[in-house]
Amino acid sequence: MKIKALFLAGSLLFSCCGRSSRPALVPEINPPLIQEDVFVGSGRLAGDILFPCGAGIGWVDADGKIVTWDAEKKTAGEVVALPFPVSDPPFRQDDCLVLRDAAADRLLVFDLVELKAKFELHDLQAKQILGADRDCLVYLDAAGLVVYSWRRPAGIFRLPAPEKVFFNCHFYSDRIVILSRERLITFWRKNGEFRQAPLPDPAASASYCDGRHVYYGSSQRQLVKFSLSQKRVLWKMKLGQVLERRPFAFAGSIVANPADNNVLQVNGRGSVRWWLALQSTLRFDLVPMNDYLAAMLLNREIKFIDPVRKLVTVFKSSGNPISRPLAFGRDLYFMLQEGPTVKLQRVGNHYGIDVKLDPDKVQWMGQSIRFSIHSRNLLKPVFDLLICDREGKTVLRKNAEKTEPLQLVWIPDRAGNFTFKVTASGLNRKAEAEVSFQVMDPRKMVPEFYLHF
Repeated sequence: MKIKALFLAGSLLFSCCGRSSRPALVPEINPPLIQEDVFVGSGRLAGDILFPCGAGIGWVDADGKIVTWDAEKKTAGEVVALPFPVSDPPFRQDDCLVLRDAAADRLLVFDLVELKAKFELHDLQAKQILGADRDCLVYLDAAGLVVYSWRRPAGIFRLPAPEKVFFNCHFYSDRIVILSRERLITFWRKNGEFRQAPLPDPAASASYCDGRHVYYGSSQRQLVKFSLSQKRVLWKMKLGQVLERRPFAFAGSIVANPADNNVLQVNGRGSVRWWLALQSTLRFDLVPMNDYLAAMLLNREIKFIDPVRKLVTVFKSSGNPISRPLAFGRDLYFMLQEGPTVKLQRVGNHYGIDVKLDPDKVQWMGQSIRFSIHSRNLLKPVFDLLICDREGKTVLRKNAEKTEPLQLVWIPDRAGNFTFKVTASGLNRKAEAEVSFQVMDPRKMVPEFYLHF
């Protein structure tokens, strides 16, 4: 038994020692935050949407171009030239983008994953697009509700609908769930059949569906949970004001933002787990990030809300965005318009290097200069420290892997102009910084003369 115990202990020790340590991740929102231009171009947006496209962010130009910005390469370029200028705001759901040529009454469905047009539809007389996926388009025309399936020979399915208010729809492999003001409609793909269930209270907002339940705001100032299988309401939660923005799932709960500018975190039983007063009006819908909710307000504040830790980080932005914000990677992006110029901006963590000199006023030959280097949000950075003279010749070079704070001390043996360059290669990204300074020779200083009257 002792031999087995020793063998087991040795195995555990070996496994623990051999396990590689995982680097700590940079928090998604880690003040101080910055706002910066990542792309500057010309033109105007069609509509107000940004969307993930390829390896970066895409938008539709009013001239009829889909343009993307690559988040890794930091470059932008035209992806596809559309056959018509885009005057109507584009419609996007998941990976499908619907573009409309109102003059010719045609719709183009673009696949954002494959980066190509999937199909083109003509003479639909569509009055409102409700949803789209890679198989179907759901829209309203003058007669009612239409599901257009272009993969089937007889692919047009109609449901007469006297009501005119429809909100949104959700796509699944076997069905499409559609919410109108008065009814919840299910379209079964296999047999093309519509089934309807009346709502106990008229809907006032678009819905969120988890596949089994539908959550929506009612006209009676309620958040409603409706069971698809039982076709009945499971609970109603009274709100201070009408919920007109779509609820959604986040951090294991349902998030609702009624018209009283409060953010409510609701559990599966209809009880409030946490709430937050925004103290200003939302400019756009709440944006779910990885760990945070981003609230862009009319007072130009952006509040990053962590409902798990119940923390709020406030950032004051500059400029009025013309696009809805988009969470991409670990940052928040939106577009600004300044005359004929459009600017794609990023708000998020500051990634870089801060360098300070001591003394910071005058550096003297023969006296030590201390360089303090502090990296921002770089994981395990490796530093390359370089001092060169005016001609670019290397005076001093050091490599370091030391974590913060990092200091370099140098005693100059000659006067002149120098540049201190720092390159830090982290596990998550690379950053560079440089500072120029002048070293004075006290023996060659010209004395000053003062005139006294």
